[in-house]
Amino acid sequence: MRALLGLIVLAAGCTPDLGAPASLVTSTRVLAVRSTGAENDPRRGDPVQLDALVAGPMGTTLMPPIRWDFCIAPKPLDENNAVADACQGDDPMRLQPIPASSPGASAPVPSNGCQLFGPVAPSPEPGQPPLRPRDPDVTGGYYQPVRAILIGGGPGGGDLYSFGLSRIRCDLANAPAADAAEYNRTYTLNINPHLASVTGKVSSASPLPLPREGMTPGGNVLGPVPAGATITVRADWTAESRESYPVWETATQSGGTGSGGKLVTHFEALRVSWFGTGGAFAHDRSGRGETETETFTEVEWKAPDAPGQVFVWAVLRDSRGGVDWGAFRIEIQ
Repeated sequence: MRALLGLIVLAAGCTPDLGAPASLVTSTRVLAVRSTGAENDPRRGDPVQLDALVAGPMGTTLMPPIRWDFCIAPKPLDENNAVADACQGDDPMRLQPIPASSPGASAPVPSNGCQLFGPVAPSPEPGQPPLRPRDPDVTGGYYQPVRAILIGGGPGGGDLYSFGLSRIRCDLANAPAADAAEYNRTYTLNINPHLASVTGKVSSASPLPLPREGMTPGGNVLGPVPAGATITVRADWTAESRESYPVWETATQSGGTGSGGKLVTHFEALRVSWFGTGGAFAHDRSGRGETETETFTEVEWKAPDAPGQVFVWAVLRDSRGGVDWGAFRIEIQ
């Protein structure tokens, strides 16, 4: 889900209040939904394991009470949301429940995913106009929507609705047979990236590792960090996290003219979304583009001015929908 910041007209000498940054966690939030595998072929019936990163002012919620569903309603062309509005209701014809399976839920992705959300036009409902196939994203991918309802996690104890997009493998559309065969031969299903480590560095001191929250009880706190100090936080991922993949690019996409196209090899871009219960990140996201081979990213974080404890989360994503994350604690003195 992307928030769009509209045009703001500034009066002379006035500074608008844009509210808290997206990185500041002040209430219970679902920061990410992860599917393993990161990409699945609906026709093979491979199960997908789903889990979610739920964060709040008191840290990470372990084993959050989530009810999971596949959205099986194609998004009408006149709706702008990432998923169909119908998937926010309780119509059993629009949803397919996913059985619970630690740590979240597990089931094969719907076998008709490429018809509902891919390059094959779905059959319209009786009396409705024809539906058109979905367009792929810039990586050539299609996505099965997943609904995660955090029971009692919303304001006033109500339920909190969140959606994720699980990548599905569909046939290449509108390409010559030879190119489609080559695509099938060379394309490999995406795997989730791996967040190898997160470290924090205060001024010229040596970097200190941020042990993952909950893995070593009593020993998983970075610090003490001086109140008000600026820390350089660095996230490293494995070299294997940056995968290559073919994309069918039309002549227009490749900078030419006409109706032809070709297969082009691309590499995944990787980015980290940063979150915390206090302090301030210089940027909510940082990362590396497709052509950059570095396996880390850095961001500055200013600690709160008062002593206490801050929870921090790093969510690593690749450009084909893969996800990994880490949860950490920092002690402020």
